[in-house]
Amino acid sequence: MTKRTGCKAFMRLKERSDGTCIVKDITLQHNHTLLLSPSMLVFMRSHKKVDPTLKGLVKDLQFSNIKHVNIMGLLTRLHGGRDKIGCHNRDILNMKAENTRKESMNEVQNMFKFFEDMKKENENFFYDYKVDDENRLENVFWSNASSRAAYADFGDCITFDTTYKSNKHHLPLAVFVGVNNHLQSTIFGVALMGNESEESFKWVFSRFLECMGGKQPICILTDQCPAMTKAIPKIFKRTLHKFCRWHIMNKHKDPLKKLYKLFPDLKDKLTAILNHPLMPSEFEDAWKALIEEYNLHDINVMINLWAERKLWISAYWKEVFCARMTSTQRSESMNFVLKRGFVTERDNLHIFAKQVNNCIQARHEAENAEANASTGTRKTVTRYGFEAQVMDKYTRAVYSVFRERQYHSTAFRIKTSQDNPNIYLVHHYNQSKEFAWSRHEFRVLADEVEGRYECECKLWEHTGLFCHHVIAVFEHLRLDEIPSKYILQRYTKDAVTNPDFNRRDYRTTTDDGTSIEYRRTILYSEAVKIINKGCTSEAKFQIALSAFRDANTNLDNEDAEPENNEDAEMENNEDAEMENNEQSSNQENTTRETGEHNDIPQTEDNDPYADIQPPLLAITKGSKTTDAARRNGKCKPPAPARPEPELDEYGRPKGTIICGTCNKINGHNSRTCKARQLAKKLLKTHKKVYGPTASSANIKVRIRNLLARQHIPENDEEEKLDTYEGECFEDEIDDEEYEQEDEDEDITEQEDTQKTPDVESKLQKLNKTGGQRKCSVCNLRLGHYASTCPNREKILQQQIVERQRSDGATMKPKGVKACGTCNKIRGHNSRTCARRQLEEQLLHLQSTENDSNTMEDRSKEKNKEKTQTTPAAIRRSTRKR
Repeated sequence: MTKRTGCKAFMRLKERSDGTCIVKDITLQHNHTLLLSPSMLVFMRSHKKVDPTLKGLVKDLQFSNIKHVNIMGLLTRLHGGRDKIGCHNRDILNMKAENTRKESMNEVQNMFKFFEDMKKENENFFYDYKVDDENRLENVFWSNASSRAAYADFGDCITFDTTYKSNKHHLPLAVFVGVNNHLQSTIFGVALMGNESEESFKWVFSRFLECMGGKQPICILTDQCPAMTKAIPKIFKRTLHKFCRWHIMNKHKDPLKKLYKLFPDLKDKLTAILNHPLMPSEFEDAWKALIEEYNLHDINVMINLWAERKLWISAYWKEVFCARMTSTQRSESMNFVLKRGFVTERDNLHIFAKQVNNCIQARHEAENAEANASTGTRKTVTRYGFEAQVMDKYTRAVYSVFRERQYHSTAFRIKTSQDNPNIYLVHHYNQSKEFAWSRHEFRVLADEVEGRYECECKLWEHTGLFCHHVIAVFEHLRLDEIPSKYILQRYTKDAVTNPDFNRRDYRTTTDDGTSIEYRRTILYSEAVKIINKGCTSEAKFQIALSAFRDANTNLDNEDAEPENNEDAEMENNEDAEMENNEQSSNQENTTRETGEHNDIPQTEDNDPYADIQPPLLAITKGSKTTDAARRNGKCKPPAPARPEPELDEYGRPKGTIICGTCNKINGHNSRTCKARQLAKKLLKTHKKVYGPTASSANIKVRIRNLLARQHIPENDEEEKLDTYEGECFEDEIDDEEYEQEDEDEDITEQEDTQKTPDVESKLQKLNKTGGQRKCSVCNLRLGHYASTCPNREKILQQQIVERQRSDGATMKPKGVKACGTCNKIRGHNSRTCARRQLEEQLLHLQSTENDSNTMEDRSKEKNKEKTQTTPAAIRRSTRKR
């Protein structure tokens, strides 16, 4: 404020030898308005105090996807008011923008650094990547140690689906998802794909098999992607590939809705046929009966559903285990969870990878909570021995499914077959919506001696859980115990095994076996005690502060230097061995543990990721791109709307905003721009030379645009204006203020010009000088042209009158239109002319008084009179002569 207004208020102090100060000189008079309240001090640069702890807190909240209004609310609550934070809202926004810029730098290298850190926590963390010909990241796959262990327990059936707009590069996110013993979704692996081609899917699937030790799933469910359909049989050669039923029905939902409106009962019957446990022959008979009943032989949607039946109808692979999954709903649900609470479309790659890891840890927490709940005891509904057995074996979620089916099994009746006493015929007698269509009898084999219990619906073979028919037979036989072979371990409380490797993603103990949580608890409690004691007095505060600083220094020295010389020698020997191993590995051209990357150039500091470039903007399904870009499999990101900023030594742009005048980042804004100040001087000089004109605003814009394309050097001798990189000035408000100042200057200069007595003499003198363009209307050089000439109307009207006198006809200048009624040039035509409107009103009054004349005659007379007097008629008559 002092430099902006030239305020002379100041205070000079002198320091004494004893450390005190005295006032030598002081001036208290200010030439500007002082701040109205102490809360406004936060807007002054000298009073801004941003604590580094505050910056770290804002960064953590920002990258945890906390909204800005919630961040400000938390800071206000912690500091006891907004004016006590030490900075204002705009500073926090600038701080977040700076964090975003810093995080955007080297995002690929930071992502791989995060992977390396995870590998240090547990060496069983797996990741691999692929680059294109331009050394840009194309595909990347990773899997946590806990995810690899979960696949060893529950990897018999998986779902695979891709989703979009989860990162700023729009790379499709592909997630391998399965179901655990608590019927919860669990993540096996995550991949980012540069494109959805067959080669990309083959690479992802091969890396997944390599990560999981070559174990192939029994079944995999996907959507109807042609590239994926071609890639799966080539990689998963022993895996059954099924299409998601929801995607099939959703693709044909529009024509099905029309059929449902025509036949109200069709939806229930069709759903019952798809959901009911039928064999292939029974499904085909039921389908044909449905087509015959509603006469749907020629309906295209029914024909298409029938043609694809073997890829999505479960009746054709009843004997294949699918872990109760018939669609990719679990993958899509996991994608929804990721987008809703963890990742956003603006995330960088390393932030995205960290957020995915947070999601995996959150799923582990939910799994642990359910496992803890399953340890409790529940009361059985009946006193059958088999129900107590499954309650003791199954987890809480699986037992809940069993109890629900046991409830529905009471709607079936049982009778013994006459041919074989071990075969029971189970039929449904209590009709309900759950069984809208069913066979009259289901054959259930129940041999208590051999321990065989099989149903022809094959639901146990398909899902691993008992159907209603078998449970009804259990109740009929009063079975005490179910054979152990029918209790799958994947649904039991002991399903989680101990693999050969550590399944924890993070360390829980130190090298000496001490718990990290124990150490953290002890240190935290001691630190809180010191803090509470240190706040009571100044002396104790200094002691506590000194203790903390000494502890930080000692800890840093401990990390930098080894404990003794023996440790130093050991480390030197280890470093030498590592260097020899690296040299030998380079000579032998070996590959990394997680994949082959011999084509990646190694840098001088042996960082294999230093030269990897960020990926291009990926092409996803449905994106509007050119055919050439689709063939190449890549699309360049859109050009930035503003030029790339110049970075300083700290990686920050020079200045916080782009100047609205020169469109450059030179540590200034539009208000302090040298080009704008020069433009004001040029405009003022222009007004002094040419006088005030109506186009001053246009001239000012032209001058500023011209200066924006030129380089204006800084004058070192001039005193630079007071600017602060942390502040963000609004250019639009400044432009309005300075435009108002320019208008005030124009008014003042116009008044001065009007008071000058010799204006005409100056104009005549100016007209004689050369080198300036003349106005084609007034023939004067006043900085305007024909369309903005102030005397244009008067001069053109005078020219018309002179030509009428000389030629005897109405003439007008070339390129200028005159009114056809009044023959004047006043910015209107004959239709909007006031004279014509008045004549029409007079004619209307005359027509009401004179009833003898008809409306048609008056119209003809009017048109005839008008035709004879119009300028067009006069021109035609002149040409004839």
